[in-house]
Amino acid sequence: MINWSAMTEAQILLFALILLRMIAFIVSSAFFGSNSISVPVKLLLSIVLSMLVFPVVRIGNVNYLTISNEIIGLTIREVIIGLSLGFLTRLFFFVVSMVGDLISMSVGLGAGQMYNPMLGSQGNALESFYSTVGTLVFLSINGHHMLINAIVSSYQLVPVSSLSLNVGPFAEMAMFGQMAMILTIKMCAPVLVTVFLINLAFGILGRAVPQINVLVTSMPVTIMLGMTVVFICLPLLTSEMNGIVEVTAGKLFDVMKHL
Repeated sequence: MINWSAMTEAQILLFALILLRMIAFIVSSAFFGSNSISVPVKLLLSIVLSMLVFPVVRIGNVNYLTISNEIIGLTIREVIIGLSLGFLTRLFFFVVSMVGDLISMSVGLGAGQMYNPMLGSQGNALESFYSTVGTLVFLSINGHHMLINAIVSSYQLVPVSSLSLNVGPFAEMAMFGQMAMILTIKMCAPVLVTVFLINLAFGILGRAVPQINVLVTSMPVTIMLGMTVVFICLPLLTSEMNGIVEVTAGKLFDVMKHL
């Protein structure tokens, strides 16, 4: 049991380093970093989790904690680790948001803009819809528990008082965009194929019957059939979202093991 009123200087510095990584992770993570969660709540959550983690953290070489130059290096290191892990957790919501955005543009609904609370930016209606569905799926499979488990496990896999930091995993993180794009195209494929076939059919029709205004006629048909495919494929998309969460968790732990 930790006596918080009688902590040594090394213990105070160690707790501060733990708190720095926790704050960086909470602020940059997908779910807890949302603008819909106020800053005081994020700070309180970071402090509570740090207090729970502190008794079980591997201390390593505490001599580093008494050298001012090393403290600066450790501070920067903890912030980098927290931000990196938090950024990786956003893979799921980035993919879901891009799916909604790409489908909206393909069916002709990209003009309508509204606020997306998960990404803290403007987005179209389908993007916000997919983000909402993704959030519900994320919570239904206890994705928020996975995030907490990941940051708690990081203190065991990447000790706080170790000055070494392997930059190899950061090169792997550069593949983040490629993975996100592949998953996005995979989830958008049914709608994109449908829109392509509709455009192909109206292109042939326009050649066969020049009197038809293809542009005006095709827009409502594209929207109607596109949205029909969206709702038909929604159960398949939720299943795919479960897989993306598992991929995100696996990539997160892979990076931590090699840091």
